[in-house]
Amino acid sequence: MIRIVTYNLRGGLGMDGVRSLSRIAQVLRPLAADIICLQELHCCTWNAGRENQPNRLARSLARHMLFQATRRYPLGGTYGIGIAVRHTVEAVREHALPGDTEPRGALEVRLRNLNGLRRLTVFCTHWGLTPAGRAQQASVLAQIAREAPRPLLIAGDFNAPPDDPAVRHLRECVNLQDDDAQQNRPTFVADRPTVRIDLILHSNDLMPAHVEVIPTQASDHLPVMADLRPVAQQHPPE
Repeated sequence: MIRIVTYNLRGGLGMDGVRSLSRIAQVLRPLAADIICLQELHCCTWNAGRENQPNRLARSLARHMLFQATRRYPLGGTYGIGIAVRHTVEAVREHALPGDTEPRGALEVRLRNLNGLRRLTVFCTHWGLTPAGRAQQASVLAQIAREAPRPLLIAGDFNAPPDDPAVRHLRECVNLQDDDAQQNRPTFVADRPTVRIDLILHSNDLMPAHVEVIPTQASDHLPVMADLRPVAQQHPPE
């Protein structure tokens, strides 16, 4: 079984207007996820108090943090996406995605020997706010993901629901399933969620055994957690 969480933490800024990375860690730590995909992660930015959030969360969660800076600020510091893992990392690739507002990206991590799986490829992404931008991002990410080894997971903040044309394009091109298609539980805005834009998509050689949206006010998004198991028996670890 593999447990994955995706969470847009808004730099630790909660619905109460208080920025607290400790509170984010308190939300994530009990979930005991193998893989944590994070969006809106700040590294030494002015508005996040110059805190190196990737490093601090790595220590707080006792995991290795892979970070992709998608945006650099004139006053210093970067902002982007990250994947926290506690298993063997085989490869890391940073992919820039096109867009018509701010720069976007997809962080690819290939893992080995994860809970009986010989290999697993994980993408963390954060898409744009406009339909045109998301269409471009879906097209590029689909090309990249089609070439990635399977089993495959793509998780993140898509800024669009599962029936959005860009999300559908990605799913159809890469042949991905939706983790929570039946329940369709909303994830945004955290205090009164009305739309599901934080998604975990997976290849059809994985099957969700349990999916949960975690109630918390630590960000404006709610974390999504999924337990997935291999559909077919995998080869034994090397």
